[in-house]
Amino acid sequence: MERGFSLAGPSSNPRKRQVRFSARHDILLLREVIAQNPFTSKESGRIWARVGEIITATLQDENFEVDGRRCRERTMLLLDYYKKQDFASLRRFGTERLYAQKEDLLHEVLELEAEKNLLVSGENKYQDEELRKRALEELSSPEPDKSTVLSVSAPPAVVASPEPEEQEEAELTAPTAKQPCQCCCQTYSEILSFLEKRFEAEQSLREEEMALRREELEIQRSKIALDRERLGAERKERERRFELESQERQVILDLLKEKVLKNERNSDCN
Repeated sequence: MERGFSLAGPSSNPRKRQVRFSARHDILLLREVIAQNPFTSKESGRIWARVGEIITATLQDENFEVDGRRCRERTMLLLDYYKKQDFASLRRFGTERLYAQKEDLLHEVLELEAEKNLLVSGENKYQDEELRKRALEELSSPEPDKSTVLSVSAPPAVVASPEPEEQEEAELTAPTAKQPCQCCCQTYSEILSFLEKRFEAEQSLREEEMALRREELEIQRSKIALDRERLGAERKERERRFELESQERQVILDLLKEKVLKNERNSDCN
C-alpha cells in the first residue's frame, strides 16, 4: 500500500530575521535619529521609516535589516535606560569609548524629546485659547429683536391721522415695547465669568506643569553632568592604575633580564 507524502512549500510571508544591536549599531542609530529628528515632525512614522532605511543601507554588508518600528523601539529603550540611570545596560557589549559616545548622543536625543513635549503643550494651550474666544463671542453676541428688525426693515406707511378718540383707544390697546430680559443677561454674565475663571485656573495649572517639567529637565541634566564627572574620574583612575601596572611589569622584566645575563656571565667564567 502506497503512502502519500505532502511537500510543504515555502511560506508566502517569510518572517524577518531578528537582529541584535551592538554598541556600534546603537551609535549609528542615535546619530541618525538626531539628524532626522522624528520627534517634532507631524509625520513621525515616515521619519522613523526613513531612519530604518538609512540604517539598513549603511549596514547592508552585515545583513543588518531594520524597519522604522524597530528603530523607534530601540531608541525608546535606550532613552529609558538613560532616564533610569541604568548604566550597566547601556555599557553592555561595548568599550568605555563607545559608551561615552552613546551617552553624549542620548543626552542630545533626550533634549529633542523634551522640546517635543514643550511644543505639544504650547499647541494645546493655543487650541484652548481659540475655543475659549469662540465660546465668549457666541455667548456675548445678543440675538436681534424680531420686532426691532421688522420695524426697521418695513417701509413707512402713509396713514390718515386718527381721531382723538381713536388715538386714545389705540394707545390703550397697543402692546408695550419688549424689554430686555434681566434673567438672560445675568445668565450670560455668569457664564462668561465662569469661563474666564476656569481659563485662568487652567492657564496657571499649565504654567506650573511647565515649570515642573523644566525643573525636572534641569535636575536630569545636573545628574548627567555629575555622572559624567564620576565616569571621567573613574576612567582616569583606571588609566593611572594601568600605567602603574605597566611600569611594575617593566621593572620586573628588567630585573629578570639582568639576572639572566648575570647567570650567563657566571657560567662563562666557570
